Amino acid sequence: MSYRVVALDIDGTIVGPDLVLSPRLRAAVTAAQAAGAIVLLATGRILSSALKFSRALDVRGPLVCCQGAITADPSTGEVRRHARMDAGLAGEALGMLNGGSAQVSMLLDDEIYVETRSEWADGYARRMEQELRVVDSLIEAAVGGPTLILAVDEPSATGLRAERLARHFGERALVTHSIPTFCEVASPDAGKLNALEAVLDGLGASPEQVVAFGDGAGDVEMLKWAGLGIAVGDAHPAAMMSADRAVAGAECDGVAKALEDLLERNLLSG
Repeated sequence: MSYRVVALDIDGTIVGPDLVLSPRLRAAVTAAQAAGAIVLLATGRILSSALKFSRALDVRGPLVCCQGAITADPSTGEVRRHARMDAGLAGEALGMLNGGSAQVSMLLDDEIYVETRSEWADGYARRMEQELRVVDSLIEAAVGGPTLILAVDEPSATGLRAERLARHFGERALVTHSIPTFCEVASPDAGKLNALEAVLDGLGASPEQVVAFGDGAGDVEMLKWAGLGIAVGDAHPAAMMSADRAVAGAECDGVAKALEDLLERNLLSG
């Protein structure tokens, strides 16, 4: 069976800490799309940030971002699907996070909200190229239906926090631990897997026709679900166990080499 859809995580998968898309990766993505495959990005990044990568790679598949809470047009950024948190769920999550050691922020309509400005918050807003909005109460601001709540802390504290929140909410919320210092809470309708299933419905494709690349805990379900799941670089142990195979990291063009191999074997097509 050939693969019709290629799903790519961004951070740690197609780019390293330098955030540079290599020429070899660009060429491999172009060749995959020329062969008829649909290439898309599936990332935890906010829409405006993810959009720059989708445009740089000129991918044609829908852009899945914010841990699957938003699906958008890959060139214009027009939102096609938005799994917002309801105000009650957001307030409950914020209440549990208040008073702890984590730096808490909230994403609402691609804008970053905090109650207290900090060096980390300012730096995060700069990296995302968004204005930082400081408000008296995130709970009050959450009536607008946030996309995501983010708690940032030391890795050990973040891991414990993610476990506690996941136990508390169960299926009522999506709790992800995408990188060691990040704990995200979102609508139960978010998640890369939910977003990709909706995308496949629109494309008339099946999970068996998907090859997915990822490296983080937030990629686990996607890697399990895809017909071919590929863990990249120094992947999270859970991602490594969920994948069918592993390739080198972005610094060694692991994803590009894997795409080249699939193309040589005529395993990518429309």
